[in-house]
Amino acid sequence: MKSEVLISQLEFNPFSMIGEDGFLISAARGRQVALTTSSWGLMGFLWNMPVVTVYVRPSRYTYDFLKTCDRFTLSFFPKEMADVLKYCASHRGWDEDKLAGSGLADERIGDYVVYGQSILTFACRKIYMREMDEKLVLDKTIVENYYGEKDVHWSFTGQIEHVYI
Repeated sequence: MKSEVLISQLEFNPFSMIGEDGFLISAARGRQVALTTSSWGLMGFLWNMPVVTVYVRPSRYTYDFLKTCDRFTLSFFPKEMADVLKYCASHRGWDEDKLAGSGLADERIGDYVVYGQSILTFACRKIYMREMDEKLVLDKTIVENYYGEKDVHWSFTGQIEHVYI
């Protein structure tokens, strides 16, 4: 069972946890869970709220869940569980039940998907979403390197409502 903590109690490096270690983005509709590995995200304050922003391509199974669900989670795992993140990154939710294949134990706290093995989970209420606009990217090499196939990310910003350890 997870314990809830205050954001102010946390001490971590978001650059290494997000950009190097990676995390799972999860959302649920009933008993159906969508999860995807990510290493792109932002964390901070917006509109006087603690928020996270994550980026997901429309081709990902989790994208539809993020568009239609009001809540989502970001879950971080111990480094020795990197194989779980790799599994979730290399398998498609369209083709299989990634939750079952990952070996993760999910528990629900309200509308939130929380994993017993996670060391930190941000439970978020979606407050903003938008398709990224290639025309507004000033460094055109980013467009060339990441959007050659036009599968442009959407950003999803969530107010952090709960933090679980």
